[in-house]
Amino acid sequence: MGIKPKIVIIGAGFGGIELAKAFRNKPVDVLLINRNNYHNFQPLMYQVATGGLEPGSIAYPIRRIFRRYKNVTCRMADVFEADVPQNQLLTSIGNIAFDFLVIATRSQNNFFNFEPIKEKLLTLKSIPDALNIRSFLFQNLEKALTNRGEESLEEIFNVAIVGGDLLDWNWQEHWPK
Repeated sequence: MGIKPKIVIIGAGFGGIELAKAFRNKPVDVLLINRNNYHNFQPLMYQVATGGLEPGSIAYPIRRIFRRYKNVTCRMADVFEADVPQNQLLTSIGNIAFDFLVIATRSQNNFFNFEPIKEKLLTLKSIPDALNIRSFLFQNLEKALTNRGEESLEEIFNVAIVGGDLLDWNWQEHWPK
């Protein structure tokens, strides 16, 4: 038996995890690289942001997912560069060689032409983002409770949500027939 091909997957979101699971008991070695040591269940991120759930309720250790997979290992690292001709990744933990590379990293925020003020906007892509929103909302609720007329309650509670997923949107109604 020869050397097994090494597959490196960058990103432990839904795509990266499902792909790594698909290689279970296959004649390959899989290395899953992620910035965090946990996978967070993105659809419930708003629950953390609004105080309905704690972060631990939507975050699960990546290594625990793959604890019974003999051919999958996980590393926590930032990836800086992919040298595809040399089959090497430059990461925060050193260079990593690969035979096959899959990039399954997260999406980028779309600021909908609000680029000039994006530093003032709160995003919701990660658990730290959700905790920042929670803190902001709870601070405003406390401010409202102790408000002595300096600001109107409408000003304190004014929150705009821009973007987001269309969770109730039925794609089949809009798909070309």
